[in-house]
Amino acid sequence: MTMPNNDELFDEVFVSSNFTIFCTRHELDDYLNSLMVSGMPKGMSIVFIKKKLNRKYTRSEIMNATPEQIKKITESSEHLIH
Repeated sequence: MTMPNNDELFDEVFVSSNFTIFCTRHELDDYLNSLMVSGMPKGMSIVFIKKKLNRKYTRSEIMNATPEQIKKITESSEHLIH
């Protein structure tokens, strides 16, 4: 498994209501697949929203941001991810 490049810039992220955050769709898909394999509880649902950032940020800036900072750097446009 290769390590993510912390210098890569991102202009959107995938965020859940509890501020679990992913920088790429591939990372999100890997996470959701691991939940399915581990036996996600019946009836449990997880919703991620694709949010645009107000500018490009590095992975480390995004991953080290607090929920309050994430709220500030995301724009109001949201796209529901199923």
